Amino acid sequence: MATVNPWVRFRSLLPGGSRSVGEVISISTATGTSIVELRNGVQISARGVDVAVGLKAFIIDGQITGQAPSLPQYDVEV
Repeated sequence: MATVNPWVRFRSLLPGGSRSVGEVISISTATGTSIVELRNGVQISARGVDVAVGLKAFIIDGQITGQAPSLPQYDVEV
């Protein structure tokens, strides 16, 4: 049965999980994983080998979903 609570209905529209962008450092085709360095310098292991070394990748819930554009990053303090 569907709920009539508007907040619960709104939350069901939002995507879940963690999303990030990082640069692919190395690829292991044997395990199907890649080492990705995030913008803050932390290296993680992500499932997927579709993005080449040196390019940026979108990572959703620990899985590489595709290549990200190489755009400049700016930090602004307010």
